[in-house]
Amino acid sequence: MKLTSRIVLTFNDIFPDEEPKGINEYLDGIDKDLLIKFGSFILGFSRDSKYEHPVTFLKMFFSEENDQFSREVFLKLRAFVGVSDKPITDYSFPFIVSSLSFFENAFAENFGLLKNYTNQEIEIRIFKAYLLLNKINTTNRTFVLDESISYLKEDITKFATGYCIGLFLNSSDFVNYDLKKVFVTQIIRAISFFEFLEGIDSAQELLKEFYKEYNVSGYSAYLKGLLPLATSVITNEKESHTDIIITENKKKASNIEFLEKFSIDPSELFEAFDFNYMRSAPVYRYDENTFRLTYPLFALELIGNGLYFKFKAINDELPKGKKVKDLYGLKTYDFSEKFILHKVLKDYFGNRFFQRNGDDLDAEFEGAPDYYVRNGKKIFLFESKDILLNAKVKQSSDFNEINNELSIKLYKNEKGKQKAVLQIINNIRKILTKTLEFDSKYNPRNIIIHPILVLHYRIFNTTALNKWVNFWFQEELKNLEQEGLDVSNVKPLLLIDIDTLIYNKDVFSGCKLSLEEVLIEYQEDFINFSVKDKKYRSEEEATQALKNSLIPFGEFLDNKIDLSGLRVVPKEFEEKTYGLFKD
Repeated sequence: MKLTSRIVLTFNDIFPDEEPKGINEYLDGIDKDLLIKFGSFILGFSRDSKYEHPVTFLKMFFSEENDQFSREVFLKLRAFVGVSDKPITDYSFPFIVSSLSFFENAFAENFGLLKNYTNQEIEIRIFKAYLLLNKINTTNRTFVLDESISYLKEDITKFATGYCIGLFLNSSDFVNYDLKKVFVTQIIRAISFFEFLEGIDSAQELLKEFYKEYNVSGYSAYLKGLLPLATSVITNEKESHTDIIITENKKKASNIEFLEKFSIDPSELFEAFDFNYMRSAPVYRYDENTFRLTYPLFALELIGNGLYFKFKAINDELPKGKKVKDLYGLKTYDFSEKFILHKVLKDYFGNRFFQRNGDDLDAEFEGAPDYYVRNGKKIFLFESKDILLNAKVKQSSDFNEINNELSIKLYKNEKGKQKAVLQIINNIRKILTKTLEFDSKYNPRNIIIHPILVLHYRIFNTTALNKWVNFWFQEELKNLEQEGLDVSNVKPLLLIDIDTLIYNKDVFSGCKLSLEEVLIEYQEDFINFSVKDKKYRSEEEATQALKNSLIPFGEFLDNKIDLSGLRVVPKEFEEKTYGLFKD
């Protein structure tokens, strides 16, 4: 696997002698529907889109009337690329964060009275506005990143790791995904959440109001209503708008009513996320019989990730006696950290080995791991966190803010309260001192410990993040060593997102791959990778090798399984969705 990224072309790259106007100075007077149409069109580009090639993009974007302007842009592009050592294929006009920004701006802003712009003028204005967004979202943020991370330059490994986090965090979850994986795992997680709530007495009124709000008889009917969104994304083979056409039948009115509940509106449901308007309602009414997706990925993630926020909106309006108390805790702890995690890991390990989960341990032991497995002298120590990163920090590219936010969520908070990394360290201390209350049938001198942190949003599957968090973990291991403990058999801390666990479960439960062997391969070849004591033909080759080591575990594992020919549709997906697809 090779970590690569294209260089985003900005306003100053193409128009170096022109002072840019404000975004809306370019867009004022253009028909709002046209801007929204362009925004959804460019958001329809696939990963590795053919339009990432700058010349292909220019040919697509400009009409024949603008042939002269397009030629001038190409000449300026060629002049800009010519002074670098990179080929033109390493550059790109489309950048996902700018595309999302363009659509959200087009939807939210009022662009005033229409002006009599020609088609040629409109194309040029939209092109310049988009390149200006590229400048804001890349060049400007790079200045912030450079300034905020300069203190790490003396340590090349930490500098490269931190720099990649600052560079990729704002866009990682928008570009590093597989649509089929997202679809499958979102459906499984959604059904699991409904099944979980149906087993909670205090949630019955909430479920009843939810089904009433969406005019469905139960969760199967709700998910069936969302299938047109999902299948239109999965089956769409063209790079452009993704539309849902409502056909003439007896269900037409109810289908339209259902989809309108997911149409764009200024919603605060997803306020914890970036681009929250589009996430909470990722479709808009295009005409009488057509709904158009804003960004296909958001439509899929609405199925599972969006459920809690939809339920929260309804729960907040319920009278006090019918409300679910601490719905957030119910979702993040009882559902994510116990119901989902326990079931997935039980499927991974079956009835083999010595196993204990949070349900077994929390009632008796304070600070116990969320899941514990011992296979002879090998211990798998799991901690689970259903958390998010602050949206503004995620988009800031300020490494100091990002590092502080990560520390608060994963290391220790502002008040010094211990978080995941330190919680894992505490349990490692207990294992090595043989003071673990629920297991003593091992020799701490030869025990091998695999610490694993499970996270419930894809944003934590970001390039370089695992290595950075492991820096903290290694510092804490040194403290254990100073206490006189032998930590030589403690493996590096590994981060894995819950979707990767769900999606690849059958490969491990069927013993087609060894989980331990996969963990060791990633720990040794990626987390522990160093350019020291290795021979490279050039500095560039050494830098690329370091970059490659920053690939997240989820991407590494998916790639390994795909290349091994072991990819299958998860049995759980087939079983749980059988009824949904019958008619």
